[in-house]
Amino acid sequence: MMHISSVSIKNYRSFGEKEFTIPLKPFTAIIGENNIGKSNLLNCIGLILSQDITMFKKRVLDMEDINSRTLDIFKKSVVAMLPGEMDADKLMFPEVKVDIILDDLDEDQKAVVGDWFFEGTLSKAQLTYLFRVRSGFKKSEWLEKQLAKLTILRNTDVVTEDQLHTHVEFPIEQYEYLIFGGNNPTNKCDPYFLKMLKLEVLDALRDARKELDANGEYKLLYRILNKNYETDFVEIQTMLTSLNKELMKNKKLVSIKEEITEYLDKISLSNPKEKNNIDFNFVSPQVKEIIKKLSIVYGENPISIERNGLGKNNLLFISLILSHLASQTEDKTELAFRVIGIEEPEAHLHPHLQTHLARNLSKINKNTHPEETKKDTQIIITSHSTNITTSIDLNNLVVLYGEDGETCFHYILDGFSDQKAGREHITYLRKYLDATNSSMFYARRIILVEGISEQILIPLFFEMKYKQSLESMGATIVNVNGVAFKHFLEVIKNGYFIKCGVLTDRDKGKKTENRAENLKIKYAKSNHLIEVAINEDTFEKEIIKYNKVDQGNAILKRVFKSLHKINYKKYEELWEKEIDVEIYFSEIEGDKSDFAFTLHEELLKDNNGFVIPEYITSIFEFIVGEAYEKTIG
Repeated sequence: MMHISSVSIKNYRSFGEKEFTIPLKPFTAIIGENNIGKSNLLNCIGLILSQDITMFKKRVLDMEDINSRTLDIFKKSVVAMLPGEMDADKLMFPEVKVDIILDDLDEDQKAVVGDWFFEGTLSKAQLTYLFRVRSGFKKSEWLEKQLAKLTILRNTDVVTEDQLHTHVEFPIEQYEYLIFGGNNPTNKCDPYFLKMLKLEVLDALRDARKELDANGEYKLLYRILNKNYETDFVEIQTMLTSLNKELMKNKKLVSIKEEITEYLDKISLSNPKEKNNIDFNFVSPQVKEIIKKLSIVYGENPISIERNGLGKNNLLFISLILSHLASQTEDKTELAFRVIGIEEPEAHLHPHLQTHLARNLSKINKNTHPEETKKDTQIIITSHSTNITTSIDLNNLVVLYGEDGETCFHYILDGFSDQKAGREHITYLRKYLDATNSSMFYARRIILVEGISEQILIPLFFEMKYKQSLESMGATIVNVNGVAFKHFLEVIKNGYFIKCGVLTDRDKGKKTENRAENLKIKYAKSNHLIEVAINEDTFEKEIIKYNKVDQGNAILKRVFKSLHKINYKKYEELWEKEIDVEIYFSEIEGDKSDFAFTLHEELLKDNNGFVIPEYITSIFEFIVGEAYEKTIG
């Protein structure tokens, strides 16, 4: 099916000078942290395909739409020029560029995009949005004025050399945009054919209640009802005309008309050519006016959208969009292809509804039921919801993340082989990337742990060491429920370049004794992004070992007393100076999670003198990085 197979972006908002190119699928779910570029990516497609009247205005960009780092670099290059060596031709005025590739075209679609083919097979089309300085712009005059102003500012004490570039006035008013095809700027797109490729975006701040009312010609409901109206509402028009005739005979209304007319004759100027005739009717029999009076009610006990909850209205709005844009009854001479972009489909929906919605959205353009297939519809969603994430086929899930100031992407299953090992990893991830574990795709750093005890205590240990939470560092704990580290680490090894620390036991004397060491060796060369820390014994034993004396001793004894009040009397004197690690552990081994919860509560009250095991602090130091250590050291 026809779809946008890739988008390339340069210098638009969060996307910088280095061109960002991402492949897309007929159904794509884009996830990632806030302000990483998910909405900007949809906006970029809109710069080319959107037929929304507001987008026509947005194609003329503002200063804020151009990448801020790119603007700074340009302004600094102006400052670097000396008035005597002024050369405007050396100035590289920044351009915003967006390319989309259209792929898998059928014969009808090829007829529409035929002028935009860009390679020999004539099977792919390219559309480009370019925002650039006008060809007639006099760069030398502009540069001369800027350098003259900078020279004056240099001779004052108000502006430092580092601040000079902020006073360069960027000539945004001298920019223009063009949309062209086939990678040829002279091949400007014919608006007639461009209108046959449509994009509709439900943005994150959508007003569902407003769009579900048909009282305006730009409202979604009105546009749906108004389509092909010439013959569809004839019966209603006829009925309305008959009803208006009956109204004219109604005695009550005739009496009211006479009274109003009498007073109109008294207070208005006499005009023989224009009598004070009035009448009553429900609405003009014109179809457009009838449509504007229609409203939707929803629910088992129907209520108006004004009284509906935000969640139900959001579902209704999404359904309305899909029924309108994904309809197969569209005239192929008017519409060849459409893209539906939905930002945060989870808005106002409880977790079960989020899951249900995500699963059904991903089925809309599949070929499982030919009669329901939308072969000319591509769906792109962006989300922050772990419930959405875990309800979508991992093949369609791509995460955006930051790396060295640039936006990067990684499809979750990229890099997994078709061999047995690769299939094993994929099977595991599909089963166990639940709503909790999928939070790793929204983080900048990850700590993988074996069980619930670590999941409870590690965040508190971090806060004790750094006086701030893991969340504030953009880090998250992922409990792999056992020893399935390798499945999660494969995602990072294959290209999801975020830091990941692993906390694991050596399992000395067990069948899995070499597992931790082999894990460390296998992933040691993963671009210095993975660090495996191995403790000599279990997590709980390490905690006891590091705190068997001094102030830690007192804290652990209070924990033991809370858990085993009777047995505590037996060990109170014995552990006065030093806790016996083996005995303590044997007593709490059967209730490790209770131990973790109780210790957590005690440490919240008083953690003075409590020692965090070294293998844990080593992972903390790896996760936060050397630069951060110095800022707090």
